[in-house]
Amino acid sequence: MTPRPPRLEWLPPLMVGASAAVVAEVAMAMLLYGGAGFVRSLTTVLAVEGLALAAGLWSAPAAGPDLVDRLRTRWLLCLFAFVAAALFGMAWSVFPQMSEARWGQGVGLGVLGGLPLYAAGSVLGGMSALAGSDWGGRLTMPGPAAAAGAALGFVLTGLLLPRVPLPASLLLACLVMLSLGGMIYGGVLASRTEVRTLATRPGRGSDVRVEERRTPADDVALVELREGRLLRRVRPLEGAAPDPWDEALVRSMLPDEAEGFRILLVGGGASGIRRIVIGARPSVSVDVLERTAAVVELGREHFETGLTVGADDRGRVAVGNLDDAVVACDGGYDLILIDSDALAPVGGLTGLSTMARRRLPGLLGPGGIVACGPDGSELSVAGIPAGWDVRRYRRLARHRHDMELETPVMVRRSDGEAWAPALVGFKEIPEP
Repeated sequence: MTPRPPRLEWLPPLMVGASAAVVAEVAMAMLLYGGAGFVRSLTTVLAVEGLALAAGLWSAPAAGPDLVDRLRTRWLLCLFAFVAAALFGMAWSVFPQMSEARWGQGVGLGVLGGLPLYAAGSVLGGMSALAGSDWGGRLTMPGPAAAAGAALGFVLTGLLLPRVPLPASLLLACLVMLSLGGMIYGGVLASRTEVRTLATRPGRGSDVRVEERRTPADDVALVELREGRLLRRVRPLEGAAPDPWDEALVRSMLPDEAEGFRILLVGGGASGIRRIVIGARPSVSVDVLERTAAVVELGREHFETGLTVGADDRGRVAVGNLDDAVVACDGGYDLILIDSDALAPVGGLTGLSTMARRRLPGLLGPGGIVACGPDGSELSVAGIPAGWDVRRYRRLARHRHDMELETPVMVRRSDGEAWAPALVGFKEIPEP
């Protein structure tokens, strides 16, 4: 998902901030000149308004699965607070005796100055919680826009308040502004990435999770397998998606006559290659090396990889230290695939021992190929012997409504035969 922010995202918090400023200044203007004691009254009004805003921010809804519903409730509370303030303000202007009574000033301070600012603070706090919990990073914090809106509200109130017959009429304008802001924010929320954790298992250093992610504005709904922050596998909830680079590569390279063909997957605990191969080529064997057992388990349960730790007549799945697993392989593979993303937690291929990196090319049989992707540059540290053929390929695949450029690198043992693999969906990158 792209980090592109939704349009008009800044407008709703600006409107809330402007409304808060208007009601603050209207309350000051109506209350300060209703009695004696300018300094005492000013201090009291500002203290109550500041505490009300702080209380609203403090009691704002926190991140959680029902955050959007709770924020809608707070927005309705904000509208109700401004309706109450507008009605009380009109009564204040119609019945002057209210301003002369202490009870009237006390109620006015609460209804005009306290309740609306509390509600506005609660809405802004909830918007901050939504922005902070947006996994897609599209929503920004509302503070700057709200502060700008407050400044704009002060200016507008200063210009209009001396000219309107009823100061409370400005609060009716705030109601219109808040209603419009609520409708706009509904569209903004459609750009928020919603995340729901379906399963989690302890891994090596970080948890392994299966998450459902939705972005309604882009019509995106995905299930992702993540090891910490690292994305290991993804599939759409609806519709088809292009094969991952390793599956596409195997489909293109697997010969029609594949008798005895052997494949090794380094970091392939979330790959569906073995399931694909077993169904298409009964005589092909696939060995998988993976760091984390949880990746294998959740990949099988949620992504239909068909992998189970252990060995059978079609290959084996080994979990644990990759250095030891690579060194323990017996060799003779026709195709070795290295997932650079899966090795990222250990620092990529450089995280493997020197012995393991040198062992990888030696595991190839005659005419065998080793490929590294989606970031093929990792293969440069694998100790490729001199004289071997190195080819770079580009694959342009659409994932999650974005164009992602994958550049696997393939190396082939030089045995005198011509290099002419027909790779469907891949384009060779000429050497500079």
